[in-house]
Amino acid sequence: MPSLEATSPKGYPSAGRIGCLSGLHDWKLSADVDTFRYRWQSRGLGLREDIQPRRAFLAASRSAAHDAIYRHSLYATALTRPDATPPRGEVLHESSLRDFSWALSPGLNQNLGGPDGYLYQLYARLDAEYRTDTNGWLSGEIGVNLADNLDNYTYIADSELPRVRTHIGDYLAGSRVGIHTLQYTRTTHFARNWYAMGYGGLLEMMYAGAGGEVLYRPFNSPLALGADLNWVRQRDFDQRFDLRDYSTWTGHATAYLQTGVGDVLAKLSVGRYLAGDLGTTLDLSRRFANGVNVGAWVTLTDAGNAYGEGDFDKGVYISIPLDAFFVESSRGYSTIAWQPLTRDGGARLARRYSLYGLTQERDMGSYWEDARTIMEP
Repeated sequence: MPSLEATSPKGYPSAGRIGCLSGLHDWKLSADVDTFRYRWQSRGLGLREDIQPRRAFLAASRSAAHDAIYRHSLYATALTRPDATPPRGEVLHESSLRDFSWALSPGLNQNLGGPDGYLYQLYARLDAEYRTDTNGWLSGEIGVNLADNLDNYTYIADSELPRVRTHIGDYLAGSRVGIHTLQYTRTTHFARNWYAMGYGGLLEMMYAGAGGEVLYRPFNSPLALGADLNWVRQRDFDQRFDLRDYSTWTGHATAYLQTGVGDVLAKLSVGRYLAGDLGTTLDLSRRFANGVNVGAWVTLTDAGNAYGEGDFDKGVYISIPLDAFFVESSRGYSTIAWQPLTRDGGARLARRYSLYGLTQERDMGSYWEDARTIMEP
């Protein structure tokens, strides 16, 4: 039977979006097209293919009595390397990549712990991205300080470890306008369940360098395995292009497990941290139906007494999808984290992108939950 194959370069297959696309295609296409096939990608990485029988969709859109039959007719398969299996047949429409995009939003840096109490910086964040091709992009973020109480920052705790994080106040107060990130990133999908990513530039507020990540993520599996390795050098306090003397290798092997208990994702990482200490981080998080992630982490390393106050690293965080604030669909998140103390032990590189996040549509659990809303207006 003739079918429609549509490929999305954005890779954001929400239930509502699939319903809107199927309704539009049913209106536009001739009656001999029997099946809608949607191929989802993210940053050039093939994720999955959704199959929608047209007759079942049309019947369910007209009457709720056919809703259960329609849901049981849906199925999805793994999408292997998309460049190796292009859509068949006539190309009806092809959109070019959106080469340049930008967004302006508020941001908050904060530090809680020590005699100085709560320190904050409210800033305006200009985020921009230039796509060089399907698998590569240059991204950057500039922050402009709007308000702060960083004059209260005076205390730096004693540390027997390299000062990899405890100069946080100097970075926050170092300049009214700072380049938070500026990096080039490339991805590749080199085997059925294998993904890779390389990146280099100003990777975060405190560190510049280069690194890479590989991820093994079978389709619709609760388990994924990944590893990253990075060489970094500490940036100057003004957050421009100057660098300090400290440099190091850091990286981790990570296991991701969808526990099946209350939608909790467990991440266990083992590796080398920014101060050269070796250890393990356990991160537990839960994703809610509206896309919000709430989680907590704890890190134990061989720093021992050299760690200082607090004994080990820990904290909580909340990530809110940018879809909640903007009209246009976005895969981005705004994250707020809280640490009781900022110390040098157990400090990880704050990488902007992760392959697990970019390939989240390989997990089908949320897809079947969202399918219940596919016919809602």
